[in-house]
Amino acid sequence: MRKLFVCAVALVAIALAIGGASAGPLPALTTAPTNFTCSFVDSSVQCTWDALTGATKYSVDVVANYTLADGLTTASVDFDFGTALTSVTIPLSAFPTDVNQDTLTDTLNSLVLRVKGLNPPGKKEYNQATPFSSTIICTGGSCGPAI
Repeated sequence: MRKLFVCAVALVAIALAIGGASAGPLPALTTAPTNFTCSFVDSSVQCTWDALTGATKYSVDVVANYTLADGLTTASVDFDFGTALTSVTIPLSAFPTDVNQDTLTDTLNSLVLRVKGLNPPGKKEYNQATPFSSTIICTGGSCGPAI
């Protein structure tokens, strides 16, 4: 019984060592931007957040939710907006009106937004594996935190 226990402990130790080694290096930024807020202004969504120490760029992730022209089907499309500032203005015209490309007009229902810091920008060495901020949902002319 003791040999089985020692073998089990050894296997767990090996699995943890291999798992940690294969996870890759830690990203340069390990925290998310704070105080992320968004609001509708004219025909745009304006978002702001606090500067994140070490971030040289920010990526605002937006999931646009649509009702397709048939009125029954929904679709979600992911967009990213990059900036070196701690704010971004996203015109609603940036979101296509025919997401499934069937030549019929689809209806934009809501936007789900979040932001993360990047340093350095790029996709090598886990630079983009940084945490996102809290989530904001914009719908019906107003924006608020996701619950």
